[in-house]
Order: sequence, then structure tokens, then C-alpha cells
Amino acid sequence: MSDFTDTSELAITVAGGVLDHRLYHFRLAFSGFAHAHVVLGGESFVALAEGLQNALWALGGMPQEHRSDSLSAAFCNLDRDAQEDLTQRYQGLMRHYDMTPSRNNPGVAHENGSPGPDGP
Repeated sequence: MSDFTDTSELAITVAGGVLDHRLYHFRLAFSGFAHAHVVLGGESFVALAEGLQNALWALGGMPQEHRSDSLSAAFCNLDRDAQEDLTQRYQGLMRHYDMTPSRNNPGVAHENGSPGPDGP
């Protein structure tokens, strides 16, 4: 599963200036393997593709499924044609890595597709 994390509340600075960034976070629920990738700027297809690629390279393989939220932040302010293009590129990325895409249920805060501490 993967998601982006807003890091603004951390107020990380570089050379005295606040670093505007997010983290792309990839995690395998069962094994606990995790990979984080710094994203300068906001959520986008490029940030997702780069973060996922780097995570898979570090992992040395691919899981069967890639679970994410609805990626709505990457769709914000896009017209219909741009949204369709983004959808096609994401589907192409999933085909390239031979992974089945799935997503969390809309409106369920912080759902990550893994069981909680007390099981499913």
C-alpha cells in the first residue's frame, strides 16, 4: 500500500528556510517492509510513479496488489481530459509492474487495507 504524508507541521528547515515537501510512503502490511521517498511539492502522478519505482527497486520485487487511497489530491484542479490521462497513466504503471490496483473506501479516514492490532 502507498500514500502521501503532509509534513508541513514538522517545520523542517534547510539553510534557514522551511522545506515544502511531502513523503511518499510504501509499506507491505504483512512483512512490514517500508520505504519513504521525499517529494518536493505536492502529490502528482510523477511523484507516485517515482516513489513506487524506488520502493520496488529497494524491495527487489513487486507485490501482486498496489493499494492506495483515491489519489484525489493528484486529481485536484484537473479538467476531465487531464483526469482521464492521469487514470490511463496510472493503469499503465500498474500493467508495467504487473500489479492489480485497489483503493481504500472513500470517506474512511486513514484506511490502509491492513488489519488493526486486534485483527480484521
